[in-house]
Order: sequence, then C-alpha cells, then structure tokens
Amino acid sequence: MELSELENRRIALVKEMSKDSVAILSSANRNYRTKDVENPYRQDSDFLYLTGISEPNLINIIYENSGKVYSILFRNNTSDHEKIWDGKRLDNNEILNKHGFTEIHDYDDYKEKILKFILNKDSLYIESGANVELDSFISQNISKSVKNNRKKCLFPKKIVALHSITQKLRLIKSDYEIKLIREAAKVSMQGHEAAMKKSKPGIYEYELDAEIQYIFNKNNMHYAYMSIVGGGNNACTLHYIKNNDILRDNDLVLIDAAAECHGYASDITRTFPVNGKFTKDQALIYDLVLNAQEKAIEYIKPGVTWEQVHKITAEEISKGLINLNLLLDDFDNVIKNELYKDFFMHKAGHWLGLDVHDVGEYENIIFKPGMVITVEPGIYINSSNNNVLEKWRGIGIRIEDDVLITEDGNEVITKGLVKKRHEIEVMCRK
Repeated sequence: MELSELENRRIALVKEMSKDSVAILSSANRNYRTKDVENPYRQDSDFLYLTGISEPNLINIIYENSGKVYSILFRNNTSDHEKIWDGKRLDNNEILNKHGFTEIHDYDDYKEKILKFILNKDSLYIESGANVELDSFISQNISKSVKNNRKKCLFPKKIVALHSITQKLRLIKSDYEIKLIREAAKVSMQGHEAAMKKSKPGIYEYELDAEIQYIFNKNNMHYAYMSIVGGGNNACTLHYIKNNDILRDNDLVLIDAAAECHGYASDITRTFPVNGKFTKDQALIYDLVLNAQEKAIEYIKPGVTWEQVHKITAEEISKGLINLNLLLDDFDNVIKNELYKDFFMHKAGHWLGLDVHDVGEYENIIFKPGMVITVEPGIYINSSNNNVLEKWRGIGIRIEDDVLITEDGNEVITKGLVKKRHEIEVMCRK
C-alpha cells in the first residue's frame, strides 16, 4: 500500500478524534478450519485501512502530539519456528519504513510499554472484542485507576468506539482505493464471462464456480465472498452457496461472485439461461429487473439518498409485477403496503469497499463523490409459490453492478460486463 495513502488516513483519523486522545487497533485473529489447519487469513478491515499490513498478532496505536501524528506498532519478528513452518516475514525495520510507523516494539512486550501511550490521555478509541487479552488488560487498568482515585497515573476517562470515526472515513474512497476496486471488478467480469461461455445443461453449479475461481487465482486475487451459483429455483435463495446442483435445460442460473484486490472488494451478479437462450417468460421478468436497475442508476448522483434509490427501484419493479399480473392490486396499495416484498425482499444496494458490505450508515446519508455502491434489484419467484401461475415459478433473477458517485453523476465501474438479453445470449454462445 502506498505510504502517502496510509499517512493521509492517519492524519484524517486524528483530526476526527477529540483533543488529547489515543486510538488502539488490533489485528484479526487466525481462523482455523480444523485443529491446526488454518483458513486463509483475512485482516480486520479497519486495521488494514490504517496500517496496510495483513498478518495476525499486531497492535497499532495512533495519536497526535504537537501537530505530529504518531503510529506505534507492536509486532514480533519471525521466530525460528515460523521460519521453518511458515517462512520468513519482513523484518521490523523493513516494516517501519515501508508502512511509515514511528516506532515498532515487540508484541510480547506490549503490556509493559503500552501504558505510556495511554495514561494521562482524555479519551481512548478502541473496538472491544477484537483482542480479548487486550480488552482484559484495558479493563484491569481502568479498575486500578478508579481504585487509586486517579491520583497518580490517569487512565482515559472516555472509552469511544473507534468505528464511529473509521466508518465515516472509509465512506469516501481515494483515487488509490477506487483503482483497486476497478482492478477487482475487471477480474470479476472476466470470471463471469468465463462462466457464461462454459454454461450448458447437464453440468453442475460448482463447475461454473470453478471457472470463476480459476480466473481469480490466475490473477492472484481472492474471492470477496462465497460465490453464489444458483440454477433454477436455487436462485430464489438469496445467499445460496451450496453450489452442488445440476444445471437443467430451460432454467436460468444466477451467479453472484466477485474478487477482491489487496482487500478491496467488487460485487457483481448476472443471471443468464443455462442453455444460452431466454424463454419468453424468463425474458419478461429479466427485462423488468434490468429496467428497474437502469432507472435507479440513471438517478444516482451527489445529493441523492439510499431511500430515494430504493424507492425508484421498488416502484419500477412494482409496476412491472402489476403489468404481468403477478401482483393483483393497484400501484398505490402495492407501494403503501410493500406488497412487492413477496418478490423483491431486499434493499436496492449497499456500500462497497474493504468489506463487500462496507461500513457506513444508510439512513439520512447523502451521496457524495468518491462513494462506491452496488445497485442490485431482483425478482424471486419460488417454486413453492402457489399464488402465481406455474410458468413463473422457479425464476430467480438479480442484476448487480458497482457504481462510483462522481462530481456530476455516476460511473458504472462494471459496465464492461454484458447484461442486455441479446448480449448475454451472444456471450453464452461463444
């Protein structure tokens, strides 16, 4: 990660912190699949945002003094045991210069040295639960300070949730962050194209998943989340991740899959016919969803809110469902009573960044340039829905793109991936 980027983030953090305060961050713990077999490591997003380091057993302290921002890291060099089993990591001196830390101390010594950075500060910004041992240490010292009636060393009086600041900082993406999201989206689009070309009746969902994972691995990227590859009625399960069913002729397959680049996620969904050709009824539902997405994207610009985007999406889907007699009520009543939720039960989109469902509030937030969102309307008609004609049952469609808010409107980062029906059919035939 660029050093100037990290420095700017730390400066922005201390500007939001109250005077005479300190922030403490802990890295994510190792995650074990079974006993001593680890899952791939994923750093805590706030820690990655402010340090750029993706490894466990780290503590970072950030504060300001006399106009200078200090960033102190607690980290152990590679042990002889680690060198044999895991390989050598960068030395602390290399980390110091590469990531712009003021000082680096051994992690094993943090209990002896950390208090000098905390005592006599007014406020402590921290996330409880990230490091249980550190939480216990902080709690013990708070109790000790109270018992001593705060006569000697004063422990911070105020404990503040760090995310109250970081989620605001992370809402607006820098050019560097946007570049990484673009790279992730570029590889994700290649994965979706590969799946469209591979699809045919008789293969399994996991075979399309494998095509996508191959593209990610080939480009040295991890998946941003567990891929959804749902054929037929499986597409009506919003977070379907079994991906083990056979793909059948005349069914659709919904794929929600994306890569992340240096921690930054993309998020794309496309729905296409297993055999490469939409049926008449599938086409009607597909065009309805696509129209809702295009109308919502057209409206997005600075000054708009999530409530407005969802309202437009829900209205367009409701109109289409009424026209197809899937909703047998007048428009006003459908909107007032949210009857469309029988078919469109989630929101129109979400924030995107270091987390695929990135940090940030949704209510009363006004879009600003640099924010990145997804727009993902869908219609899901479960095969068990006896309130509709049989021809509609088992159709699940979602279309999702990544959208950057710009100074004068928006840019669809994932516009390079086909989504018009005829374009999809051409891609499937390749």
